[in-house]
Amino acid sequence: MSLMFYVIVAVAVGIAGALQVLVNSSLNRSAGLPLTTLVVNVTATVTILVIYLVFSRESPAVLKNADWYSYLGGVLGVIIVMGSTYLIPKLGITSASSIIIVTQLFFAMVADHFGMFGIRHIPVDPVRIAALLLMIAGIYLFFK
Repeated sequence: MSLMFYVIVAVAVGIAGALQVLVNSSLNRSAGLPLTTLVVNVTATVTILVIYLVFSRESPAVLKNADWYSYLGGVLGVIIVMGSTYLIPKLGITSASSIIIVTQLFFAMVADHFGMFGIRHIPVDPVRIAALLLMIAGIYLFFK
């Protein structure tokens, strides 16, 4: 696959992420935060179950080889959905998303630098630090 394909997929994921927090916040106006998070995650579970049953031939038995921390994704997903749903009405989508994204990038730089969880080691360098600082300055401007 070409780099452009991956960029297009990343853009689609970014749009989906922005839309998700908007629709989650919309649902949260009708229901409380725990119920909203439950509905979002049950919907996600049903969706992926259908996709798995229709398209996958992989046995769930392969999961026995996974590291223990590999199962934390669902818990982290609840934190992401619940946290972003809570923050959007308080801070606005631009400010909340910017803080979340910059925090993700900071942690991603740390994870890359140390090769955490078996990922490829990519050392932190001054250019990456400068880029992150520019993004933080941008967040500051969003709040002005």
